[in-house]
Amino acid sequence: MKTLVRATNWVGDVVMSRPALRALKAADPKGRLAVLARPWVAGLYRLAEEVDDVLVDDSGGDHAGRAGRARLAAEIRALGFDRAVILPTSFSTALLLARAGVPERIGFSGEWRGPLLTRAVPLDLAPGTHQVFRHLRLAAAAGAAPPEAPDVSWDAPAAVREAAKARLAEAGLTGAFVAAHVASFAHAAKRWDLARFSEVFDGLAARRGLHVALLGSAGEKAVNAEAASLAKKARVADLSGATTLPEALGVLASARLFVGNDSGLAHLASAAGAPSVVVFGPTDPDATRPWDGPRPDGRPVRLALARRRTPCAPCRFPVCPIDHACMTSVTAADVLSAADALLA
Repeated sequence: MKTLVRATNWVGDVVMSRPALRALKAADPKGRLAVLARPWVAGLYRLAEEVDDVLVDDSGGDHAGRAGRARLAAEIRALGFDRAVILPTSFSTALLLARAGVPERIGFSGEWRGPLLTRAVPLDLAPGTHQVFRHLRLAAAAGAAPPEAPDVSWDAPAAVREAAKARLAEAGLTGAFVAAHVASFAHAAKRWDLARFSEVFDGLAARRGLHVALLGSAGEKAVNAEAASLAKKARVADLSGATTLPEALGVLASARLFVGNDSGLAHLASAAGAPSVVVFGPTDPDATRPWDGPRPDGRPVRLALARRRTPCAPCRFPVCPIDHACMTSVTAADVLSAADALLA
């Protein structure tokens, strides 16, 4: 059977959806499993051993506009998929696969897209249920058995680690380091104060001699530059826009520690095996923390959440309408204490 999975668009969701991909492949090991992904995450899927083919949905280039969408639908139709598992909940993703003529189309109901699906699955997870189980629900609808323990681990091959090492060297960073992601361009309320991040960097430099590698997209360069300028003792290298996503995975796999906001790179860091301290505020860690279930290789998952509970959290507002207490109440000492515990 030829199965096409329409991937999620954001890095954290990509990591959390990997158990579903593994389950689909395990259910049909001799079949072909392809992924349709946006350009910025396609390279990551090419590292997943359960994925046989990666198609790119370039909605900003070749597949832009009405003509581009028709072109992509024709490309998918020509490949003769038997079924599609549609992880996003948008109307447009279901419409594309219907226009491509994929005979079986499995996805979540809602967004007025029920008539475009051959099997609409209710999206009715109990509050606090982790998002890995959301994606596994669609895999189950496609006939895949749920795993005993979801596996989000993402190994960095040797070539990826070497490429990451080269990026670090180009930035002048050698020796032990902490990887960090201080931005969150899509969700301002999840950003912890940059001055407190710099205080953490200085503390890690003084206590453990760790340098800092700041990760992020090219659009986060200004935020990273400000964070770097605030550090007084730590040696900080800004890699924003300088790495591909697979190279960022290689950086994270080599880091002694990851420190950051609740973001996609936090999920990727934990999946890569890096001890991780993640600052949580307006979002629900029960549902969206980096998955900390057991790894199949037996390595311990070392994850700490720096969080001070407030009555209004979780709220999921992209911008806090009041005092942002859920984030401002988390101190640099909280994060350093969590880091010490993980590295002990």
